[in-house]
Amino acid sequence: MRNSSLIEKTVEITIAKLSGTDAPANQATGKLTAEFMQEIYNKLVELNANED
Repeated sequence: MRNSSLIEKTVEITIAKLSGTDAPANQATGKLTAEFMQEIYNKLVELNANED
């Protein structure tokens, strides 16, 4: 997969996760969301590398 596709999947997964919560929009939640997105992206990169 191309990097742009991995980013799109990361965003999709993040949106799906956050749509089920009522987390407030603040700095702390933003930081946790960014960390979550990074972990998802890292895992997708890992899985993509294993496919090759």
